Amino acid sequence: MPTAAPEVAPEVAAGKPAGNLKQWIGAGLGLVVLCLAIWGIRMIAGQVTLAEIIADIHSTPGHLLVAAALSAAASYVVLIGYDWLATRHLGCRLPWSTLAAASFASFTMSHTLGVTVLTGGTVRYRIYTRAGVRPVDIAMIILLCGWTFWLGIVAVAGLGLVIAPDLATPFKDLAPSAERWAGAILLAGTASYLLLATVWRREFRLFSYRFFIPDGRETMWQIVIGAVDLAFAGGALYLLLPDAGAPGLLTFLTIYAVAMVTGALSHSPGGLGVFEGVILLLMPEAPKAGVLAALVMFRLIYTYIPFLLGVVVIAWQEWRALSQSRAGRIAPPPP
Repeated sequence: MPTAAPEVAPEVAAGKPAGNLKQWIGAGLGLVVLCLAIWGIRMIAGQVTLAEIIADIHSTPGHLLVAAALSAAASYVVLIGYDWLATRHLGCRLPWSTLAAASFASFTMSHTLGVTVLTGGTVRYRIYTRAGVRPVDIAMIILLCGWTFWLGIVAVAGLGLVIAPDLATPFKDLAPSAERWAGAILLAGTASYLLLATVWRREFRLFSYRFFIPDGRETMWQIVIGAVDLAFAGGALYLLLPDAGAPGLLTFLTIYAVAMVTGALSHSPGGLGVFEGVILLLMPEAPKAGVLAALVMFRLIYTYIPFLLGVVVIAWQEWRALSQSRAGRIAPPPP
C-alpha cells in the first residue's frame, strides 16, 4: 500500500529540465513514424478519389452504423474498469460516478489529443483530487491504467498472431512463420509476467513512496479488461469495413492492435494519420476507398463525438465544483 509522498528529484527542485537522451530518441522515432505514415497515406490517396470515399460513406447501411456506435459505447464502458482496477489496487474506494467521469473524460481527451499523460492525466488529476486522492496516488493510477492497456494489446496481438497469422500478408514470402513465432513470444511474455505477479510480492520503493505490483488475480483482470476493450473498439471499425478483402475478426483485431501501438509511438494527436496508414498497409486486398470511408466513420463515432461528450463532462464537473465551493463559502457556520 502507498504511504508518504515521494521526495522531489534534485534536478526538478533546481528547475532544470528533466529531458534526457532516451526522451529525445523516443521523440525522434515518433517523428520518423509520423513522416512515414504521411508519405504512405499520400501514396495511397493517389489511388482513390474523394468522391469514391463519400460514395462509400453514403452506401453504408444504417444498422451497421448503429452497431458500430453501440460497440464503441461498450468500449468506453469497459474503460471504466481500468480506473476501477487501479483505484482498488491502491485501496481507494471511490463512487462509480467518479470513476466513470474520470475514465470517460480522460480517455476521450487522450484518444483525440494524444500525449496521454498531459491530457488524460490532467483530467484525472482534477477529478480525483476533489475526491480526496493524493497526487502521488493519481500518478500511480495513470501508470496502472496504461499498463492495463498494454497488457490487453499484447495478449490480443499474441493470440491473433498464433491462431490467425494473416497480419503481414505482403511480407509472407520473406518470413512465412515469423508471425506465429512473434505471437508465441508475446503470449509467453504475458504468461511470464502473470506468473511473476502471482509469486513475487516484493515491495518497491520510489523515494519514500512504497507500492506493490498488482497480484496474479488483479493482473488477470487487467488482461481480460484490456482485451475486451480492444475487442469492442476494434469491432466498431470492423463492422464498418467493406466485405471485400476484409480479414477475419481475430486477424483484424491484431491489425488494429498494431495500428494502435504504432499510433501511440508516433506521438501524433490520437495517432491521426499513422493509425490509418497502418490499417491500409496491412489490408492490401481490401478496396482503399472503402477502408478510408470506414476509417472516417470510425473516427467520427469512436473519437470525435465522444470527445465532445467528454468536454461536456469536464464542464459539468468544473461547474459542480464551483457551485459547491460557492455554497461552502456562503453557508452559515456550524453551531
